Amino acid sequence: MAKYKEQRDSFTNPLPQKAEYDLSEHLIYGNQKGWKKVIEWILTIMAWAILLSYVFYLIYGSLAIKYGWYLPEFTIYTREMVLEIQKYFFVLFIALLIITVLLIFWKNYNLRRFGKLHRRKFRPPVEDEELATMFELDPELVDQFQNQRVIVLEHNIVPEDLGMGRDKDDEDENRQ
Repeated sequence: MAKYKEQRDSFTNPLPQKAEYDLSEHLIYGNQKGWKKVIEWILTIMAWAILLSYVFYLIYGSLAIKYGWYLPEFTIYTREMVLEIQKYFFVLFIALLIITVLLIFWKNYNLRRFGKLHRRKFRPPVEDEELATMFELDPELVDQFQNQRVIVLEHNIVPEDLGMGRDKDDEDENRQ
């Protein structure tokens, strides 16, 4: 069953447009059994709990060591672990600074080496006469289309095969 969604843009398109789409064609639904979903949720909650407890213990442990607070120790959560992670954070901070400096140098090098080049090629602007011949219209009508805010077409001016790929029949004929 096709559903219709009304889209309205008051600035560029003041008239309502209807877009036809079927939401079920665009979504991926998993057909997972109920007990697998329950296990998935339990494992996800456990993983998040372990991750957040580790981060909380690391932050609290760093503050506790710095200010002399009480730091409880569990099986893997110990004072030595916090001290070792702080060393890694220091090394990672130094690596982050080195990478940042290298990227700044690389950016400046690229800007000096390639920044002044103008290698982009643009097509020349399309003239009204070209549009008129392409769509088989009068030049006055093309000018009217370009200057009016709302255009109501009595017939479709776009050729049938404009922008369409080849049909399979055409491909089969081309192969033979």
